[in-house]
Order: sequence, then C-alpha cells, then structure tokens
Amino acid sequence: VVAELTKMAEEALPKWGLAMHSKVKLLNLSENATFLAQDAANGHEIVIRMQRRGYSSKEAIRSELAWIEALRNSHTVNTAAPVSCTDGEYIASLKSGNEERLAVAFEKLEGHEPDLSQSDLPHWFEILGRITAKLHAQARAWQYPKWFSRRRWDYEGIIGEHAYWGSWRDAQGMDEKTAELFSQVLEVVKPKVLAFGTSVDRFGVIHGDLRATNLLVDGDKLQLLDFDDMGFGYFLFDFGAALSFMEQSKEAPILASSWVRGYESVRTLSAEEKAMLPVFSILRRLELCAWCGSHSEVPFAKAQGVQITKDSVRLCESFLDGTYLKEEEIQDVCVA
Repeated sequence: VVAELTKMAEEALPKWGLAMHSKVKLLNLSENATFLAQDAANGHEIVIRMQRRGYSSKEAIRSELAWIEALRNSHTVNTAAPVSCTDGEYIASLKSGNEERLAVAFEKLEGHEPDLSQSDLPHWFEILGRITAKLHAQARAWQYPKWFSRRRWDYEGIIGEHAYWGSWRDAQGMDEKTAELFSQVLEVVKPKVLAFGTSVDRFGVIHGDLRATNLLVDGDKLQLLDFDDMGFGYFLFDFGAALSFMEQSKEAPILASSWVRGYESVRTLSAEEKAMLPVFSILRRLELCAWCGSHSEVPFAKAQGVQITKDSVRLCESFLDGTYLKEEEIQDVCVA
C-alpha cells in the first residue's frame, strides 16, 4: 500500500508545479497518507495529504479549506496555508491503477511536535487552551458559506450506534467485563451530554483533534495542523481531544489545569462547563478505543490498541467513582 500511495504522490507532483523526480517522503500513514515533497528544481517543499477513501467528500474538504482560510485571514491561529494546483483548484484527484484518492497540499511549516516527556508540556497546554478559546470565539462569530458541509460530532457521531469512528464494542482487547464497564460509563455520560445541549454558545465548528501530534512548536509559537476531523461539535470536546492518549498519565490533571488556565485567559468557563470537562474527556477516550478497533491496520492502533483499552478500564472506574479529573483537582492545580 505504501509503495502504491508513494507512486501516486510522485506522479501527481506536476499538479502542484513541482518537477518530476522531485523527492517524496512519507511523513505519516494513519487514516490519511501524508507526504513531504521537495522540488528537485528549487528545493521548495510542500506537504501533500492523500485522503482515505470514503471519509470526506470533495465538498467537505472544500469546507475545511474555507475555515482554514478564514482562520488565517483573521489571524486567529498559526496554521499552514493550502497550496493550489496549477489549474487553480485546491483539491486534486489522484489515480494509479484501481486506486483513486482525493488530495490537498499545504505549505510546510517549521517546528516540531511538543515533547510529551518534557517539563514544559504544561506551558504548551496553557498556550493551546488560549488558542482554542480564540478558535471557538472565531467559530461563534463566523458566517460560514451556505454550501459549507462537515460531519456532526454530537453524541451519536462520537460514540452512538453509527459513530464515525466505529463502535466502542469493537475496541481491541474487549471482553464482557470491560464492555459492561464502558456501558455503565456511557449510561452516565449520555444524559449529561444530551442535557448540556447544542446551543450556539456550546456547539459549533471545532477542530476536533487538537492532540499533541497535530501541534508544531516553533520557538515560542504554537501552530495547529490537520483540520481533517473538523466539523460541528461541542466546543469542550476540543478539551477532550487535547488530552488524547495521555488521559492515563499522572500528568493529566496538570495538563488539564494548564489548558483551562489558558482558555480562561480568553473566555471564562461556567461552573456547568467545568463540570463537563471530565465527561467530554472520558467520552473522547472511549471514542479513541473505538478508533483503534476500527483502524487495527494502522501501525499505532495495531501496536497500542489493546493497552489503550486496558488503561481505559482504570479511567472508567475512576470516572464512575468521581475521581477522574475532578473539578476540585483541576482547580487546586490552577490555584497552585
């Protein structure tokens, strides 16, 4: 698969005005395939994102690019500019044999992912919280185009019977006891989320996947990447996404507190909103379990899926006994 996708990327280089035989390097193979292309003639670099089949329509990708353009024009966030093809279009259709993929390209940004082992991670989470609040403020005010079309990350879209990322019941390493525990958690979570509601101050256009792998640190600047999962969702779901795959770490309450501190430097969260932070975090965690189950062919899911489910058992138990990311715990760290 990698060889075929790489060949497709190489053959498509002239679409973006790059010379044939330019260097193409696979950066990441997850749901999408992402390549770095360096022009053999002048060294110019772009990042090509080859879409997975059946996830986003051409109209949905066009909508994603419209929000990125709006965010860049309003100087809300630092993110990569889309790169147009030589024909002026931003979405290319690539074909090789029986394989066909939609693709988009972006300018290459300098920087590196935040180091999860470094002591400055809370600092970057505070900055992420502040950026996220600005992102939400722009989304609340933005008049998106009438043709704008993205998936809806409500309760059903996240974890319902026909969730976009598959069923949590198919999580790797799932057994009867774990399924019963997850079910108990959702029996608590669902009514809370539905009661929280989808009013315009709580639900709108979100990034949906602001985890560490979609961030780039460049000096004192934090840049956002990969808007592929953006859509209409609960604004506080971006909090849950920020903690993705780190919920089980002992630093999670500190990171959560840092995010809240940064967010509240822009917009104060109500007591009701703060009480929902653990709910959206555990909801996201169960969504990640579902993702690993439905994407078992992805290297990360294949290697970590069983452990993620195992760690989620402890997290779910702590959620049910009221000790998971307690509001008091977050507040204490914020005050400290």
